[in-house]
Amino acid sequence: MAARPFPLLVALTFGLAVLVRWWVLDRWYADVPLINPGTVNDNQYYHLSANLLADGHGFANPFEYAVTGELVPTAAHPPGFTVYLSIWSIFGADTVTWHRFAGGLISATVVIPVGLLVRRISNIPAAALAMLAVALYPPLWMNDALILSESMYIPIAAWALFFAHRVHEEPSIRRILELTVVLALGALTRSEPFLMFFVLLTPLVMLHPRLEWRDRLTRTALAAGLAMLILAPWVGRNVTIFEEPTYLAVGPGYVLEIGNCDETYSGEFLGYWFDECGTAWPEGADESGIGAAKYANARGYIGDHLTEVPKVVAARVGRLLGVYRPLQGIDFDVFFERRVRSHATVGLWAHYAAMIAAVPGAILWRRRTTLLPVASVAAVSVFTAAITFGISRYRIGADLVFVMLSAVAAHALLVVLWRQLLSQLDRYGPALFRSTAAEEEVVDA
Repeated sequence: MAARPFPLLVALTFGLAVLVRWWVLDRWYADVPLINPGTVNDNQYYHLSANLLADGHGFANPFEYAVTGELVPTAAHPPGFTVYLSIWSIFGADTVTWHRFAGGLISATVVIPVGLLVRRISNIPAAALAMLAVALYPPLWMNDALILSESMYIPIAAWALFFAHRVHEEPSIRRILELTVVLALGALTRSEPFLMFFVLLTPLVMLHPRLEWRDRLTRTALAAGLAMLILAPWVGRNVTIFEEPTYLAVGPGYVLEIGNCDETYSGEFLGYWFDECGTAWPEGADESGIGAAKYANARGYIGDHLTEVPKVVAARVGRLLGVYRPLQGIDFDVFFERRVRSHATVGLWAHYAAMIAAVPGAILWRRRTTLLPVASVAAVSVFTAAITFGISRYRIGADLVFVMLSAVAAHALLVVLWRQLLSQLDRYGPALFRSTAAEEEVVDA
């Protein structure tokens, strides 16, 4: 296959990915409300905060605004996904349905960096198979209807993989800074890209065999400087307006508290989260003060139950990977995440298949290039669950890695089968044709 049709191939698979996601949203989620009555959640936060931003109110707490009408500053999450949704809202697409479509569109763009990366590592047929796989793979589109930042993190992780491999091939300052920009912008969307500065970019540069130690330190310092420059406006805003030190978000305290309590250290919710564990609500404190109190509460509980932590971490990772209480995980996805049961079930089985096939895919990948980028992205997903709680959408980075590596393995298998078929045709084809010709002669006679 020539290189010229590749852009068309990318466009077609991108169109397919959008079609799949939008069809799912229209078919199953058109009439599903954003939240359960009487509750608040991240879905509602992103939707409402985006509309407040589009209306010129800045980054304001949507729940406080709904109750009191006051514009109270918020940093419950990094701003990236809110900014993206607000662009849709500015142009009038400000409903729940439109924001769901927005999530599906940004999620579908994952086919572009995946195609570019796999073509770079392997060839165009393998890239086509990988793009088709990420377009159709259920775990990569199941979050889009929820209006969550995972939809935006999927292409960010894929672009990080692409630029990381460019750095591995040639560790120039330009390529390192390109990867830095992707990770910094990603850190303004979710916490995982921020962690990748330490588990991906830094070791990629500091351990590169073609760089002298002085060059390694210089390039790493330049990357750190650029990252701080990109993050400075948001971090500066947070440090200035909140009572407690706040950098990318105040969310960690909220997350840690509901993941570290009696209910999540044993029993039905072992390794999961339990909303009623969120008891720290200091009176008169702002978001950062509440977050700090919750962080202290969680830290205190962990310190008092250190002997139970290994068991809890194992349960969290087991839930993340679908090997601990998987059927309960489906029930939780349906009840808490509000997914369609058939989607959660198919997604779990697809995850099993991709995770298993990723093993030979990783072996093949290692023969062509380094495993550090894909291992880092997957490891960050596991680490995130290990320190918080095990829910399937925290696996999204690992899901991307699994399905991409499984596509590489599938392509290699198809090549082997094709070659065997051609070999059999070469071996038995002439005899078959001679036999057919002889039969025709008999018939003619």
